[in-house]
Amino acid sequence: MHVHSTKGDSSVFTTRTKQLESDVITLFGIRFNRVRKDEAADMIIELAQQRKRGFVVTPNVNMLTLLPFHPELKEIVNQAAVSVVDGWPIVWASRKLEKHALPERVAGSDLFPLICEHAAQKGLTLALMGAAEGVADKAAARLKEKYPELKIVGTYCPAMEDEISEQSTSKMLAFCNQVKPDILLLGMGIPKQEKWIAANVKKMDIGIALCFGGVIDFAAGKIKRSPKWVVNLGLEWLWRLFMSPKQYWRRTILRFPMFFPMFANELISRRWNRKIID
Repeated sequence: MHVHSTKGDSSVFTTRTKQLESDVITLFGIRFNRVRKDEAADMIIELAQQRKRGFVVTPNVNMLTLLPFHPELKEIVNQAAVSVVDGWPIVWASRKLEKHALPERVAGSDLFPLICEHAAQKGLTLALMGAAEGVADKAAARLKEKYPELKIVGTYCPAMEDEISEQSTSKMLAFCNQVKPDILLLGMGIPKQEKWIAANVKKMDIGIALCFGGVIDFAAGKIKRSPKWVVNLGLEWLWRLFMSPKQYWRRTILRFPMFFPMFANELISRRWNRKIID
């Protein structure tokens, strides 16, 4: 555990941020804020400044296909202060299902640099918790090189467990309540990080927690981000499968095809409901 001591600033919510918070659509039973990357970053920074003790989620196709196996996950995700879409298939589905669709994919790996820039400018503090031993430390060092004014107050590597134990939870809470970050970056993977933060966020002296999965690995340079042209083509999932087949084969090959019957069911259900209303 590495700890430094600083405090973040606070400010009032802007009218624009309140409007963004209220602009929400529901797809597959999950709430999404209908925002672009820069708007999402503004919302998160406002919440961090207000120290609202909330959390941010980035639902993607992987998360959607986990819902049948983790039914409590839908309720947990819908408790999030901010929920942004991390998947072009869901953006595409929103255009077929909603009059006012999701404007763009907002991946945690794209959103995090914007958050760091704003946090550095406003003097907000950041802590990193998750990933393998030593990875968060390396990520913190690289972030400090890129954002010299960014106040990183600590890193912590929890024990690698399928289910987070009470002992581990106590240590994680102690870390968070010691460093008191305005922004806490979590990297424990879906759905573990979402379940843990929903159960514990109100016990923590933080501003906002980011459930951004592998972003600590990206920040550390452990995993190479796909080229921009691959992202623009919506093929980042294929890049990740190629780069880390052991980590991604199950979600890509076994679960990704489940999205299409889920979309068909959503489409039929909506049309049927409209027919009943008419």
